Amino acid sequence: MAGLAFAGPLLSSVYDHVFTQDSVVVEADQQNGYCTSTWATLPGNDELLPRLPKADEREIVRWEREQRIVQRQTLRVLIGLRGNTDKAAQLRDVTITVVRRDPLPQGVLPDVRTLGCGNGEEPPEAAGVNLDLLAVGRPVSLNALSGKPGQRAAAKEALDWGKPVSLPHSLNSGEVYSLYLLGRTEAYDVRWKATLTWWDGEKTKTAELNNGGRPFRVMADPGKAP
Repeated sequence: MAGLAFAGPLLSSVYDHVFTQDSVVVEADQQNGYCTSTWATLPGNDELLPRLPKADEREIVRWEREQRIVQRQTLRVLIGLRGNTDKAAQLRDVTITVVRRDPLPQGVLPDVRTLGCGNGEEPPEAAGVNLDLLAVGRPVSLNALSGKPGQRAAAKEALDWGKPVSLPHSLNSGEVYSLYLLGRTEAYDVRWKATLTWWDGEKTKTAELNNGGRPFRVMADPGKAP
């Protein structure tokens, strides 16, 4: 299994400042590239299947937003935080919420590609979550999921992308912290989101992470779903 080449400081001018003047600058970047994602076409879009292997990321993003294709089995989100004040902030928790879980629709066709672009520098930490085992609408902490038997396959997959997440994590001014969050399904069509919670020295703050205002979406591999 090849990891993503993780080049340079994560936060840059293209980052979405969820809290521009706050103690932490945050972004969640859904990974859509050839090295990090595999796809399936949704019913009625079979003509895209032979185009997927040669499609560039702009086409992939457009098709995904038009709900013509969907990531399959595991969706990876690269989360970045940067300390933004003179005081140290502390990331205390990451929670996952399954927004919706549906049966796999008929007519989903998987792209034949598998991941693989060579190993690169890994982010400091990564966490995998089996979304199939989470109650819909109920936030669940990564700490609560750690070590659960049903989460072992997801946790093992996350090891290919970074060391296990260890919270709390303190951020000094200008310090960058990044992690991969892997949402995995083996049987369903799942929409989900994440929430970060941190302490800025005076107050508890939160940031909801999603895919440009929509929940992240991942669908089981139709060739492997029960």
